[in-house]
Amino acid sequence: MPLITHGVVSVEEIVQQLANPRLVVIEVHATQPSAPLIPGARAVFWKDLAWHPLERELADGAELSRRLFDLGAGEGSRIVLAGDPTQFAAYLLWTLRVRGYEEVSYLDGGLEAWRAIGAPTADRLTVTREPATEPLPVPVATDAHEALRIGRDEVRGLLGADDVVLLDYRTPQEYSGERVSGPTAPIDHGAERHGRIPGAKPLFFRELLDEHGRLKSADELRELVGRSVDGDPRLIVNYCRLSHRSTLGWIALSEVLGLDNVRVYDGSWTEWGSIVGFPIEK
Repeated sequence: MPLITHGVVSVEEIVQQLANPRLVVIEVHATQPSAPLIPGARAVFWKDLAWHPLERELADGAELSRRLFDLGAGEGSRIVLAGDPTQFAAYLLWTLRVRGYEEVSYLDGGLEAWRAIGAPTADRLTVTREPATEPLPVPVATDAHEALRIGRDEVRGLLGADDVVLLDYRTPQEYSGERVSGPTAPIDHGAERHGRIPGAKPLFFRELLDEHGRLKSADELRELVGRSVDGDPRLIVNYCRLSHRSTLGWIALSEVLGLDNVRVYDGSWTEWGSIVGFPIEK
């Protein structure tokens, strides 16, 4: 059964809600942020919200609730995640879904789309927000929530299965094994080996988006995904280098196309490409 979600919202919709005092826009940044761009928003480095402080693990539900509360979000809040780049908000949405949180939305295109349409910015518009007085209740994650994530051993056990599709959302250079990082990264790092998981099919994440970082229409996405996914597989496993781009793929397939058989390999190539004895191909 598909999960009930608040899904994807447009920049235009959030612009219309800027006067809502219970709106909480959280900008999720790839690096330590400075001042927020969106009026009334809070800005956070993605790891500070998503990860356990010491372990390479997602924060648990109680910690996520506390961190969201520190950012002004709690009971009664309209919570929207805006990424810079947009895939970092996708990763946070997926993290929250894995832990059972449903009433959170993803801003389509994030700050890239916000800038592109000339939406109001914090340096030109001041809004008043009412921080939540109580944190979000900590949900009990169901099997369906926890099934959104898949680990390395289970992925390895699926290699060669006819009814499983592995989708690689990295750049063509990463997929081919030419690089480990994307082509614009100043240092090529992120795993010990270059290549891909055996049998994985390429689906460069940027193909899912328009020129302003917004998801393409359902019809366009369906056609695009159909080039890599034949028939009706039992399972689709998404991965990239560190799971940000593959969670954007999860939003496209799950939130837009309504598929309920999509899982994200959280360790992605950073983990797989460094494990002794795990197979790769180029």
